[in-house]
Amino acid sequence: MERAEQITAESVLRRRAFNGVPEIQPWIVPKLQTVTAASISAAIRERLAQSSDAGVSKRFANAFLEPPNPFNPKARRRPKQDAVILGVLFIPALGLALYFNIAAVVSLHSGS
Repeated sequence: MERAEQITAESVLRRRAFNGVPEIQPWIVPKLQTVTAASISAAIRERLAQSSDAGVSKRFANAFLEPPNPFNPKARRRPKQDAVILGVLFIPALGLALYFNIAAVVSLHSGS
């Protein structure tokens, strides 16, 4: 398979780029619809409604809850063990932070 012309950088640069779209008759292309913000928003909402795994709440649920039961989709999803451990550590830390902040505010007001 021999080529008559050797391909070089100069020959590639000398070639004409494809510069046109073939003529399309107006009767071939149907009338184009004008797109509005409302139609775009409706299309996005319709697409997200079809997707069962979209949305922030679904992502949080997937992060903190066990996968759903494929045989019983209405069954309650249990929390993951990691989420329970983090919750057990986070809630007392939050309680201590609130306690010490309230105690500091009370001691400032009672000292004046």
